Amino acid sequence: MFRALAEFAGLLKLLRAAKGAALASFAAAALPWGTAVADVNVSSARVWPAEDYTRVTLESPAPLQYKFFAIKDPDRLVLDLENVGLTLALEGLAAKVAANDPYIRLVRIGRFKPGVVRVVLDLKAEVKPQVFTLQPYGEYGHRLALDIYPARP
Repeated sequence: MFRALAEFAGLLKLLRAAKGAALASFAAAALPWGTAVADVNVSSARVWPAEDYTRVTLESPAPLQYKFFAIKDPDRLVLDLENVGLTLALEGLAAKVAANDPYIRLVRIGRFKPGVVRVVLDLKAEVKPQVFTLQPYGEYGHRLALDIYPARP
């Protein structure tokens, strides 16, 4: 069954690449409910705590499609990654946050709904986040960066 799903996923990618969006949508409807086909996978997840801010970076071979928002009481930052696989690199992000990080208390990652992986950063205090993308450079691929600054310096 897994081999059949993998072959089907490969067919979907070919259809999408051939600009057969209507055919790809029709074919996707044939997938079992809850099964998502990842267009892109996070190949590396990094956390760089510094004195002034903490940077979280997600690297992938293609640009990541995302939605970002903040929630109060308790303070949290949320990244919804669209058409992204739940990889070991992404799941390993939580373990990379040190207990003494000045802003991040905890990271939770999971499938929010079919086609969307949600990354939630529980915070220690109110922050001023900045989200941006970086183009490939040298050995690094496409990167989605989240800089977390204190709300009040």
